[in-house]
Amino acid sequence: MPDSPRTPRPLADSSAAGRLICWILGAALAATALDLLAPMPVWWPLVWSGLWALLPVALAFWVPVRAREKRRLREDPAAA
Repeated sequence: MPDSPRTPRPLADSSAAGRLICWILGAALAATALDLLAPMPVWWPLVWSGLWALLPVALAFWVPVRAREKRRLREDPAAA
């Protein structure tokens, strides 16, 4: 099927990145709650800090994708 101007390119849609950010944030908050409730194994700080470290990485991806998407919508409102 040929690409049309309205066909989103892979990774051009910020909703997938936004969902990833929500899942990462939810997992990090759940991990923090678990950490407060019970003692954790020795490897737990790596998991906990890894989840929080993924959040800015995902945000760094989402911000330019969302900006490009908004710019495209401003240029062509019919594409929405």
